[in-house]
Amino acid sequence: MALPDIALDTDQKSTLRLMDQIDVLTMGPVQRRKLLRHIGKETRADLRNNIRRQQTVTGSAMAPRASKKKKRMFRKMAKGTVTRIQNDHQANVTWKQAGQAKVAFRNHHGISEDFTAAKAARVYGVPNYKKPATPAQAKALNKEGYRRKVARKRGKGGAILKRVPQKWIRDNMTQGKAGLILRLMRTNTRKGKQRWEIKSPERPILGATPADANIYLTAMATNALQRIKQV
Repeated sequence: MALPDIALDTDQKSTLRLMDQIDVLTMGPVQRRKLLRHIGKETRADLRNNIRRQQTVTGSAMAPRASKKKKRMFRKMAKGTVTRIQNDHQANVTWKQAGQAKVAFRNHHGISEDFTAAKAARVYGVPNYKKPATPAQAKALNKEGYRRKVARKRGKGGAILKRVPQKWIRDNMTQGKAGLILRLMRTNTRKGKQRWEIKSPERPILGATPADANIYLTAMATNALQRIKQV
């Protein structure tokens, strides 16, 4: 799988249009590499701003989480980027860790990910099924309409089914029991799903749209070159 990155090229005017604005080709190898590092630095700063503002490269808001949680997207990905100089004319901006780069690639292009029970255990770990049920399990059981049998306080007749508060579930159920009941209610099987797909909407945070790429990179190159000449 190709890693997500943004290519920086000082030798192709189709990428930066530098031939019409600054005479980059007259620079020596050392200055070219310095220019590329400056552009890479600005690209990474834009990435951090996008994550802080929770916006894509176009300035639009990122697609929300499927779980509706309000935690910021890509919180741990603002750091760990690197500019890799390929040669005197080219550099790539990407992540140091291949795992982070793959996550960015999937989100950038909106690629779904196949999961299995075994893979989920590797990624998220195996829970301690003897621990008390989690708040999420208690909420899910209530949402599914869980009821428990309770004795009638008055009159004759057998037990009745009664809705219980989430606190009762957390205090009286283990994670294993709550998970089993949820699987039975959702799938009518004890084992539950063994394979599923996690869909991801497009959330491009690194790079630029094709229409804006020339303007975006040329502006960075111009600013970087001016700073280089002032040194």
